[in-house]
Amino acid sequence: ELGRIFIDVVDKYDIKEEDIREGMEVIVQNKLQGDLYNKNHVTHIVEHWYNNDPEDTYIPEIRDLEKGSPLKVGNVCCGCPSPKIDSSNVEFTMIDEKVEGTPITAWFLKFMSSSGWTESQMTKLVETNEYGTGMLYYSVFRTLFDVMIVTPKRRFDKLTYGSIQRIVSVMKSGVPVLVEVRGPAFEMFVDRYGYSCVYAENPIGIKKYGTLEDALKKMHDANARKQCQEEGLKIAEDFSPSVMAKRLLVTLGYKGDFKC
Repeated sequence: ELGRIFIDVVDKYDIKEEDIREGMEVIVQNKLQGDLYNKNHVTHIVEHWYNNDPEDTYIPEIRDLEKGSPLKVGNVCCGCPSPKIDSSNVEFTMIDEKVEGTPITAWFLKFMSSSGWTESQMTKLVETNEYGTGMLYYSVFRTLFDVMIVTPKRRFDKLTYGSIQRIVSVMKSGVPVLVEVRGPAFEMFVDRYGYSCVYAENPIGIKKYGTLEDALKKMHDANARKQCQEEGLKIAEDFSPSVMAKRLLVTLGYKGDFKC
């Protein structure tokens, strides 16, 4: 007798309900993914936590832009489309890991050596248990950009059932984040938290959330960026490994107290 049996489908979107043994309980990323399996199974929503969680509590200071200086905006993703930016006085950098390669050590020095980073420094940080590769991403976000843009991948399954892991991972760095609201997964996330630093590119979304150009104009104001930072850090608290591990343990049936 095994008791309760769970399967976490994660992002294996091709798994059908009939593929899952009767009586198994299914862990999913959001309600829409749960709807794929709840006809004959009990489902539970337990989202992904951060990609990495460096033991780092530094919060970048949000400063006024120097007169005439461009707003430095970045997007780091693997296979995401590059946002169309026509705004003046914006310096945009797209780092596509599908092009640059993975892991981050494949491209980190290409973008960071001009800021004084060396291969030995990079290697030492990666091999440090408290920091690891997550700290390399934080360093890129904090050093190169005033604002990060997070765009969803365009596949239907990603747009509908995908995790919001990249959003909260960037938020955790303390760099202000602009989220493109496209697809149910990202829209449910921003509506759930009332996150205000958003934009859309489709007509219906623009009417509700505004355009990227509108959002970037606001980001020239340090107070607006500070608000995005504060909202993002607050949301990120909900996705820490500690919080998510507790949520998973409760899902699996743990009924005791947590002393951490």
